[in-house]
Amino acid sequence: MANKRREHDRACRCDRADAGCAALAVQRLSRSRVQELAEEIWTVSNGTAVPEHPLPDPRGSRPGASAQAAYRRRRHKEREQWRDGWRSRWAWLVAAAVLGVGLLVTPVLGPGLGWRLAVVAGLGAWWRLRFHPSASARFWRRQAVAQRRTAGVLAQLEREGWLVLHDVALPGWSASLDHLVIGPTGAWAIESRQHRTGSPRHELSWKAPAVADSLVDTGIPVRPLLCSQVVLRPPGRRLVQGIPLVARRRLPDLLRRASRVEPSQVQRASARALEVLRPAA
Repeated sequence: MANKRREHDRACRCDRADAGCAALAVQRLSRSRVQELAEEIWTVSNGTAVPEHPLPDPRGSRPGASAQAAYRRRRHKEREQWRDGWRSRWAWLVAAAVLGVGLLVTPVLGPGLGWRLAVVAGLGAWWRLRFHPSASARFWRRQAVAQRRTAGVLAQLEREGWLVLHDVALPGWSASLDHLVIGPTGAWAIESRQHRTGSPRHELSWKAPAVADSLVDTGIPVRPLLCSQVVLRPPGRRLVQGIPLVARRRLPDLLRRASRVEPSQVQRASARALEVLRPAA
């Protein structure tokens, strides 16, 4: 029995670097692919097809939804880790700060002022020791805010009849595209960017071609664009590793003034995008 248990444990471990572990391979599948496989298994085992579900409309996706969800997941995980490590010590450390400062300061300043300062010291210790999300978690919260701000300026184009989608993905993606805009000047894959400096989000270099491949029958190009949340000095477009970077407030005018495409291409590209894209969150 013990030998069988050890063999079972070895079979369930997913520490192989060659991705040969079946459980690890399943974890790497996208949600849509897992659902497809589950439906295939259901059909084979029962001989009946799975009832069709209406496909989600990408126009219902909210800007920054994936980034906000990523922030919440990381914050929850870090909070649980913080509770495991500090729950038993946190109150004692705050009490020690109050008592230590009180005993040191009271003989000099008197009990009234001394213990008031001790309480202030305890509040300061509580503030320092309480849970704070990490910088990596706060990045996703800021990214969600940046995407919502970009969506705010793109709303101008939406009111003019452009198709504006936020936080969408193609089937099989584990990532998401911040914004896709389709209008008289073609299709634009846009990523919201928090700062002027630093390396760009390299995902855009493959997301834009992937979206272009999904719209290949429409004859419309998909151009990548980085949207900066701060004012660029000097004003105007810049290239960041080959990807144009533009300030948020100049984004609608840049899209309007680009070279025009045929209206029939815009209609086909819009219809195709609504057909193949899905809300990412």
